[in-house]
Amino acid sequence: MINESILQQKIQSLLQYPTLNQESVKKVGDILKTLDEWRLFRINPLRFAKQHSLNDNDSIDVFVHGTKIGLFDLSYNMLCPACHGIVHNYHSLGELENNSRYCALCDVNVPIDIDEQMEVSFTIHPSVKKLDINPFSDLQTYFRYHFSDNYQKAEQVQAFFMESVIKGWNTLAPDERTTVSLAATSVQVYQLVCLENNSSVSFPVNKTNLDPQKEIAIDLLPTTSIAAKKVQIPLSFGSYELHLKNHTKNSVGYLLITLDRDKYHAMVKQYPTTLTPFLTAKMLLNNQSFRDLFRVQQLSENFNVNVKNLTIMFTDLRGSTEMYDKAGDVVAYKLVQAHFQILTETVRQFSGAIVKTMGDAIMATFSRPLDGFLASLEMLGKIQQMNKTWIEAGYEIGLKVGINEGPALAVVNDEKIDYFGQSVNIAARVQGLAQAGEVWISQSVLEYPGVTEKLATSGYQTEQHSVTLKGVGQPAVVHKVFK
Repeated sequence: MINESILQQKIQSLLQYPTLNQESVKKVGDILKTLDEWRLFRINPLRFAKQHSLNDNDSIDVFVHGTKIGLFDLSYNMLCPACHGIVHNYHSLGELENNSRYCALCDVNVPIDIDEQMEVSFTIHPSVKKLDINPFSDLQTYFRYHFSDNYQKAEQVQAFFMESVIKGWNTLAPDERTTVSLAATSVQVYQLVCLENNSSVSFPVNKTNLDPQKEIAIDLLPTTSIAAKKVQIPLSFGSYELHLKNHTKNSVGYLLITLDRDKYHAMVKQYPTTLTPFLTAKMLLNNQSFRDLFRVQQLSENFNVNVKNLTIMFTDLRGSTEMYDKAGDVVAYKLVQAHFQILTETVRQFSGAIVKTMGDAIMATFSRPLDGFLASLEMLGKIQQMNKTWIEAGYEIGLKVGINEGPALAVVNDEKIDYFGQSVNIAARVQGLAQAGEVWISQSVLEYPGVTEKLATSGYQTEQHSVTLKGVGQPAVVHKVFK
């Protein structure tokens, strides 16, 4: 049973955050009381929002704030792009030390990909409800526990895997032993796979192997489950006894499989997997609530992660120095702070995050070019509205915006995650081309789905330029967006 007293305390804590939608907070609290254990485990906030008619941003913000106050635990689940299994579970971005992880089931090294294959999920905190999920209760549950439920394989593919690929499955308690029989009757490869520690041992069968060992001891070890992350033991035709012992402190499961990969991939192509959109690590890094609430002092100064595609925005003010001279410090400060508030609210509204401020300028990031572009137009409109209240006194500000998208390197700078790389440099240079009331965008931003459609209905014009940007080796095509 859920502890309603503690749940109510957590909900009341969430209601104290002024940035959260109060009705969304209350609704989440009511919904949590109705969910079974599996639906409280690894919650996808985007699917949660769709199922319960919530705004995506509101849902993400509630879950992020809920993690901060101990309503949820947050996990980063690294997924294999082939099988969609969880090859590793991280509790902090600081654990991303390697460039890849091994998927035992697919027998491949999987590169770290925070753009598309790093799933962020939320599980109810044990203080609110201690979940009683036993992944070893049956084979279906075992797979449900170890695979992302945001990918739904077609029934035909699931049936093929369960009936033709899996030759055996069982579990071992700590220090338990068992014997698995293997009859090698054709040229193929068998695998013994342990999903808990993501390790495997392969048995390639070839009738020319001489005097194979008919009894094979396999130790399931605490660090790597099957002696090493990837082990090969050649076999010839015949019958074998695999003697397994669990040397770990926890129960483990093991699968004996043989997979015709060509046939499997052909089936997946014929019967595609259905994807439910989910919150990725990149999207979380571009969430303003996450950046505000979770400082990253625990990250090493050597932390760096590649982002395959990031939308970067730079803004600046026209003649801010002259404005301080003309209007005086107090008035100029009020104008600049009002402008910062507009930019912050707009970036949050369009699923972005402010990375840093530099004098009167900001650097912000978004997961999609369309979000960054829509935010820029909203900023110009709001700044124009704000100026109407000041222009009679002779004061106004002019916003200049530049946007680019491309790969970037996420690093730690001044105890926060920052971004470096040529894509970032180009965004800054493109912003430098803008005059007040203009947005300058790169060619790739213009070509992103939805951008030209928005331009057609926005009342803005575009003008193409070929320019040489400092630090960029060849001329770049950029576009001025203006009224």
